Amino acid sequence: MNYIGVSELKNSKTMWEMLQRDKELILTKDGKPGALILPVTPEGVEGTLRAVRRALFSEAVSSIRSRGDTACTSGDIDREINDARRDRK
Repeated sequence: MNYIGVSELKNSKTMWEMLQRDKELILTKDGKPGALILPVTPEGVEGTLRAVRRALFSEAVSSIRSRGDTACTSGDIDREINDARRDRK
C-alpha cells in the first residue's frame, strides 16, 4: 500500500499512476492517514461503496464484541460507526 499526501493531489497524473499500479492509496494530511483511495469503474462504483460500508459495519460489530458487549443494538452499531468515522478525520 502506498501513501500520498494531500499536497501531492495537485499532481493528479502521479496519483492516477500510483492508483493504477498499487490499486489502493492512503491519503495523508500532516503525515497522518486520513482516507483510503480505491479505483472504481462507473458501473462498479455502487458495488464498491456497498462493500466498503459492509466492511465498516463488520469492523464496528467486531469492536463492540471485543469489548465484551453481549447485547448489541442498532444504535450501538451506529454510534460505533460514527466514532470510527470521526477518528479518521
